Amino acid sequence: MTNDQTPTIANAGVDQEQCNSGSFTLVGNNPGVGTGLWTVQSGTATITMPGAFNSGVTGVPVGTSATLRWTISNGVCTDSFDEVVLTNSATPTVADAGVNIDQCDNDIFTMSANNPTDGTGLWSLESGTAVITNPTSRTTTITGVPLGASATVRWTISNGSCTDSFEDIVLTNDANPTVSNAGPDQGICGTSAILAANTPAVGTGSWIIQSGGSGSFVSNTDPGTT
Repeated sequence: MTNDQTPTIANAGVDQEQCNSGSFTLVGNNPGVGTGLWTVQSGTATITMPGAFNSGVTGVPVGTSATLRWTISNGVCTDSFDEVVLTNSATPTVADAGVNIDQCDNDIFTMSANNPTDGTGLWSLESGTAVITNPTSRTTTITGVPLGASATVRWTISNGSCTDSFEDIVLTNDANPTVSNAGPDQGICGTSAILAANTPAVGTGSWIIQSGGSGSFVSNTDPGTT
């Protein structure tokens, strides 16, 4: 007659996650009583030495997980087991935040980033002032960019321990330009005149000849040029 001892309580170790690598080293406990055996419970994996607590594992496809069980048995006693999840994360999709957006007197911007195939996306504010309505939506609206200012936002795609992929774009809310005033009409004797336009508070000014000759400006950006 044999009185079997209760097997050692199984400990399969902590879950493991790697980036673009399907090879793992298991860290189960070494049984003091009984013998251990690794088995695949779900997913795809190849256990190098099923009876070794520190066996290697290969063949976990990229972008998938496999669940392995470490079972310690001894005679007719109830088995003890514990499971561990091995994850082979795929490199995240290359981020595309869209193009820079320039609007006039409108602080509501609609994003058009790419939809990640691998990983999850997140908008963040890198500089300036803005409010991101839904940071995890690639097509979120962004508001609150002050008039006459710009904000830089970043679309980051992350997946497990893999290096993040990100891209920045600039959102600009231009102010309406100062109302132009070219000054009074002038009657001159000769071929030159001193102009008297207003200096813009918002925007930049530029002189051009609309009709009546082929003259030139000393400086076409000076409101008081000759």
